[in-house]
Amino acid sequence: MASSSSSFPIPTSMDIPQELARHLFEQGATLIFLEFPESAEFGVDYKSWTVGEKFKGLKMIPPGVHFIYYSCGRAPRIGFFHDFKPQEVLVKKWDKQTEDLSMETVDEEEISRFRSNLQSMDPFLGPYPFDTYRSWFALSSHMTGPLVEQLCPLSGRITSQAELVTMETELMEAATSEVARNSNTVDRQHPTRLRFADSQGLPIMRIRPGYDLRFHAIPERQQLSASERAGMVMDASAQLERLLTEFSDEKQLLGELQFAFVCFLMGQIYESFEHWKRLVRLLCSCHEALVSRRQLFMDFLMTLHFQLKECPEDFFVDIVSRNNFLTITLANFFSNVDTTEGVDPVLREKARKFKSYLTKRFKWDFEQDDGPTIVSMD
Repeated sequence: MASSSSSFPIPTSMDIPQELARHLFEQGATLIFLEFPESAEFGVDYKSWTVGEKFKGLKMIPPGVHFIYYSCGRAPRIGFFHDFKPQEVLVKKWDKQTEDLSMETVDEEEISRFRSNLQSMDPFLGPYPFDTYRSWFALSSHMTGPLVEQLCPLSGRITSQAELVTMETELMEAATSEVARNSNTVDRQHPTRLRFADSQGLPIMRIRPGYDLRFHAIPERQQLSASERAGMVMDASAQLERLLTEFSDEKQLLGELQFAFVCFLMGQIYESFEHWKRLVRLLCSCHEALVSRRQLFMDFLMTLHFQLKECPEDFFVDIVSRNNFLTITLANFFSNVDTTEGVDPVLREKARKFKSYLTKRFKWDFEQDDGPTIVSMD
């Protein structure tokens, strides 16, 4: 669900400020899509298009993390993140047999040939859509290349239609011992094949290893010490602190929040939306951390503000307001900010302005809730 969709060609370099165009022509990255099918959907960050027969990629891509995605016909979107370096040339080839991008790596010699021929390819490369770059930057400001690499599936592919295998197939493919391999072999010595089924007799399906998103798990109650559990009836700060030990910088948690949101908004992966909700609920259920992690919560408010701002208004009507998740969760957060002793006045003021913005835009009434809710992260 990108913010807009159109047909190539996208605006020419003439529509970009001349100074910026010159800088990006010299320093911007290039993405080459070879043999990409006509009339397929192609998207980058916050904008997508239906491509024509002459389309061969994008030029003048600002350095940094970007999300590339595509879809043919009614097939689900498939995407990938890439941390573009200045003047980088990234080449992807379309495989007509699999109707998907080839997973084969393009060697440096071939990339060098494309780099030397960029001028001749220029008419077939659309410039990066700068009319939506500000929105993308706001949605990805805490996402870094190393963090994205850590969170992405090992296959590198982001897709809502994950490749599923039966549990016995997963074990067979991962088998390293003769015993494990024999469990899936049918012969005189092994007349039956090992089967795994649920309570209804249906095969137990798993996402094929390498295709699942690698989000950090929020610590459960039993993972905390007795003293930490004692304080979390109304305060999730202990869980937050335990989760933050998984990161080298507290802002990486916000990077994961942004990653989950982008994977849902552009990648259309519902699992990512569920993880986003869990992180929002965790952050909105803290008391002590509001004081000890002041900057984290200032940045969290800004991150959440841009996420809600960049979504169509009916997006949250359909997805969130149906079960009132955000109104309840944010009412809890605003109450915590107001009642926790020692909260920075600047954070209190930012929370007040954010609450006012949400009330005006979404018509959410935070005053209907009686008070903070009991924290339950399990």
